[in-house]
Amino acid sequence: MTEQHSGPQERDDVAAADALYRPFPEFSSWPRLGSVQCDLWARFSAELNDQKGRATADQLARAVNVAVRAAAIDTGAIEGLYQVDRGFTMSVAFQTLAWEQALGERGEGVRELFEAQLAGYELAIDVVTGKTPLSEAWLRSLHEQICASQATYRVLTEMGLQDQPLPKGRYKESPNHVRLADGSYHAYAPVAEVAPEMRRLFEQLRTTAFEEAHPVEQSAYAHHALTAVHPFADGNGRVARALGSVYLYKKLSIPLVIFANQRAAYFDSLARADAGDPGPWLAFVANRSLDTMQLVEETMRTAAGPRPDEVAESLAALASPAEERLQNITRRLLGEVQERWLRVTETVPRLDGGFRPTEVSNQPTSYGYRPGAARIFVLRIYTETHRFFEATDIFRVNIAGDHANPFRFRLEALASQDVLDVREEDVTPEVTASLSLRLDQWVQRQVKALLVEREHQVRAEQP
Repeated sequence: MTEQHSGPQERDDVAAADALYRPFPEFSSWPRLGSVQCDLWARFSAELNDQKGRATADQLARAVNVAVRAAAIDTGAIEGLYQVDRGFTMSVAFQTLAWEQALGERGEGVRELFEAQLAGYELAIDVVTGKTPLSEAWLRSLHEQICASQATYRVLTEMGLQDQPLPKGRYKESPNHVRLADGSYHAYAPVAEVAPEMRRLFEQLRTTAFEEAHPVEQSAYAHHALTAVHPFADGNGRVARALGSVYLYKKLSIPLVIFANQRAAYFDSLARADAGDPGPWLAFVANRSLDTMQLVEETMRTAAGPRPDEVAESLAALASPAEERLQNITRRLLGEVQERWLRVTETVPRLDGGFRPTEVSNQPTSYGYRPGAARIFVLRIYTETHRFFEATDIFRVNIAGDHANPFRFRLEALASQDVLDVREEDVTPEVTASLSLRLDQWVQRQVKALLVEREHQVRAEQP
């Protein structure tokens, strides 16, 4: 099912594995978020809050729901309960056409797992809204809910892999150390230490220092401490990601979204925290928080205004090696935009999309950026008599001159001056799920903007 747990049968083996457990640190020794990441948080949270002020209650609720659903579907995939890909996650998150069918095609029980995990995130929100106090009792109920549809978990015993009944809502009664590929163990809290360790964790979560800390520090610490203890037989990662979401939701009403294709970086940074170096883990949580802020903001911005099909119908009715590597990335990013441009325009009746080359190196860019790849993106809206209206914009990917800028690339629509900041690691070696969702939203917004602008022009030309 999920993790492969060790079940050492000999008392000496259990004692040896138990002795390897390293208790999670007190929060007073937990590192603080760096100034660069604090500045980025302040910038993106301000932009998110500004967009919230512009959005309707329904648009805000839908945007947050998209993020929560993305977190809920990929949290199970991180544990290997089922497989996801970029399109599938997007379909479930946005509840696009046939998303339920796509969910059913993933295999027996996947829908039930997703619904249980989604309900678990709702329990996390209940803590924030004050419906339920943050306590060990709540945590056990969270485990019971998030694992509701999981009957068994897989244990590595001396007899080999075996499926055993999963106790839900109860702390573990048997060791669950993980056996590594080299035969050694990654040790979690011994059974006898789980109860005192969990009491200590919740004591830490109630300290003044913790309650006054940055939400990223709170989220990263709570998640790490829970997974260090591993208090449940299985489902600890899913519970930890929901627990970590509590603190981001308290501050900005967003969950902690970790996509399945970020699994390797996620486990690597957690392992480094387990080994006494929590810096990379703190940075990982900070970056995922920024991703989620942008996803929610982009979803709200895209939701504003009419749909492309509505506007199209209305309009039709009116009658160096390093430098080379960076440039290659700009072309690849623009190629991702082109794919989405064609995909969006193909779904709208009377609408045809295309693009053609252009040279815009002599046009100004945002301060601190230089131009990269650019294309003219074209919309043609056809009438019933095969007459068409054309609308165009230039999309360009700019490159930050500052090597320390974590968002090295900026996708820009010159006419609308709409920009999308992109990290290098989000587009290479492959486009991350988070960036994919943001690109989908950005492209849809440009289609709508061009259609609305062209409609206004045509109306103004009418006698």
